[in-house]
Amino acid sequence: MAQTFNHHQVDDIPATVKNLTDGWGADVVVEATGSPPVWETAIACARPGATVNLFGGCPRNTTITVNTEQLHYSELTLKGVFHSTPHYVREALNLLSSNTLPFELLISDHQPLTQLEQVFQDMKHRRVVKVAMQP
Repeated sequence: MAQTFNHHQVDDIPATVKNLTDGWGADVVVEATGSPPVWETAIACARPGATVNLFGGCPRNTTITVNTEQLHYSELTLKGVFHSTPHYVREALNLLSSNTLPFELLISDHQPLTQLEQVFQDMKHRRVVKVAMQP
């Protein structure tokens, strides 16, 4: 089962994930906002042995706090993924086109291309996460 959560709409995502998984947590967690507190939330959602993909790039010089007991004893795998190499772009496009995951839930807004400058400003000030630009 794949689930997507918007951190602006769900108060306690780790508790929600644990409720959906009989208290275990998620096998795989993909974070796509680039917000340090959401990176921490993503890690908190993981079950023992899980892989957490930290996909969203955080602002320069930011840090996160990781529960060392969870990381060590739950044997978590944390992966930072820089997505702009050709291999990963192809893989991402293949995954998007497969329609196997509800990626539309990652889009926080839709704007016309004429608003591109404003969208960049909104992203810079963390008012939006992922915006679909429409020609």
